[in-house]
Amino acid sequence: MGTTQAETQLGYWLGPLEPLFADPAVSEIMVLDHDRVFVERDGSLHPTQARFPDRRALREVIERLLLPLGRELTQAQPFADGHLGEGTRFTATVPPLTDAPTLSLRKEVAMDLGEAWEAALDGDGRPLSLLRAWVREGRNLVIAGAAGTGKTSLLRRLAREIPHGERVLTIEETRELNLARVHPHVVALETRPANRAGLYAITLEDLVRLALHMRPDRIIVGEIRGKEAYDWLGALDTGHRGSLTTLHAMSAEDVPERLVAAMALAHALPAQLLRQRVLSLVGGVVHLARDGARRRPTQIVAVDGGRMREVWP
Repeated sequence: MGTTQAETQLGYWLGPLEPLFADPAVSEIMVLDHDRVFVERDGSLHPTQARFPDRRALREVIERLLLPLGRELTQAQPFADGHLGEGTRFTATVPPLTDAPTLSLRKEVAMDLGEAWEAALDGDGRPLSLLRAWVREGRNLVIAGAAGTGKTSLLRRLAREIPHGERVLTIEETRELNLARVHPHVVALETRPANRAGLYAITLEDLVRLALHMRPDRIIVGEIRGKEAYDWLGALDTGHRGSLTTLHAMSAEDVPERLVAAMALAHALPAQLLRQRVLSLVGGVVHLARDGARRRPTQIVAVDGGRMREVWP
């Protein structure tokens, strides 16, 4: 993947972090303070020699990154999360939320999962083939796992299987999927935080409801964490098939309970009723885990007739 003009501009703004950002082996840059900078390479954390002259210099870099977004960090709003360039996600904090300004830059991983990933998913000729077939036939799938297990990477990989004649809407808090690279008809929707007066926020729930009025064939929610789960299941209940989403869960069996807990934040309905709804609308779950740099699937579960049935391994 070549360096884009946006990425080159971003690197210029990063000051002492620029060489780290330009290093293709670095997947994430984590600044804990002006003189404490770490990177992630091959799934492991490594300290670096990169330094800012002082905290003010670090704060200036953060403010430059926020400038194109029309946002700023204040005591009342001491954190920000967004995307910069193509696929670069950032999170920044300032006191009093943290003792010092911090900055995390997460670069987009390559669109291909890589040979090791492909081998792990399809080592016996079945897992990846099964998931691809489920996407093509229109099952609603949940990709579950802890942070950093490759959920978004797998979602991107499976999105390639969506037929090109279908209209895809992606809904994210921070844009990471960039599916326009692999599909010709994608509308990317992104949330917006409230302004300093607490107004004009656009939530995931807002966007899921909006998507229903935009003639979607597929609705892809980058990550479900809260009340948007209720609206997402509602969208599936109206006949929209083939949705993909990711969810933090410890196992495939844990997914219904996590979705029930998220939906309960929106409506006080009986948990058993919500669970039945999940099991009637979700068609499959794949759970991922991480062992150092290695990311691997641990379970693939089909959901048919309200029952979960492990089909791999």
